[in-house]
Amino acid sequence: MALTVSSRSVRLAVLAGAGVLAATAVYAVTDHADASEGQAPPAAAATADHRTTAPATTPTSLTGSTGPAAPSATPSATQAPPAVADKAAPATTPAARATGAAGEKALAATRVTARQLPDRTAQKWKELAPPSTRQPGPEFQLNECVTVRGATGWQQQGFISAHKTPAVQDSLGFPDAASARAAYRAVLAGMKDCEATSRALQKRYGLAADARVRQTATAGEAAAWSRTWTAVQGLSAPGPQANHIYAVRRGSVLVLLHFDEWDSAAPRSYDPKGDADVLAGLTR
Repeated sequence: MALTVSSRSVRLAVLAGAGVLAATAVYAVTDHADASEGQAPPAAAATADHRTTAPATTPTSLTGSTGPAAPSATPSATQAPPAVADKAAPATTPAARATGAAGEKALAATRVTARQLPDRTAQKWKELAPPSTRQPGPEFQLNECVTVRGATGWQQQGFISAHKTPAVQDSLGFPDAASARAAYRAVLAGMKDCEATSRALQKRYGLAADARVRQTATAGEAAAWSRTWTAVQGLSAPGPQANHIYAVRRGSVLVLLHFDEWDSAAPRSYDPKGDADVLAGLTR
């Protein structure tokens, strides 16, 4: 999903093509966000390009998007998810090849499989499509709290659970290890303030400020977090949920993994006590 409205790259998985159940919720790019009931966004956000949650179609590609992020989106039990946009980009673009064979090899070396994802027994993860490799924009937005700058390469892999909830791995390549380390520190800084950022967003949308963010594991230049909150539409899906976020620096690559548990889809089953093992898998 490559849009050219602005210079901001947003983390997402897009399902392009035909098939699958309309009830399947995944990440997609839209030009405009439809506010969920009781969550009308300010006028300034009404025309922002951003990633939002949409009904799934059979996956054929994973793409990136551009456009400043508006607040969150996920289907609730009583709310239909927004429609899928029709602006999908090819899985591999000529610009992506600018990273060179060595860069693409480094990105590919960090890829995880469905069997390596957290809570795989309950979630029964499946890959959506082959990994997508492309050139990132000047800014890469992981979530409402984290923006990463300076990446020169980007590989993304999307997964879907038995509950039709998403997991996304993003591997961002940098010119050198120092640049990747600076990007990792930017993730740490963003997640340190993520509870306050999330609560401010909830207040802006008239929701109770119930966001809780805690760091669940660390290991060298690797960290994991859990965020529980009632999300608003935009970069996340709306409604009560838990977000699990992982960041690891491996040489000149920053590896980011994110998966969600939506209360509207299934009871939460993942125990973040397992996050140390997840980080160990991402650092190998």
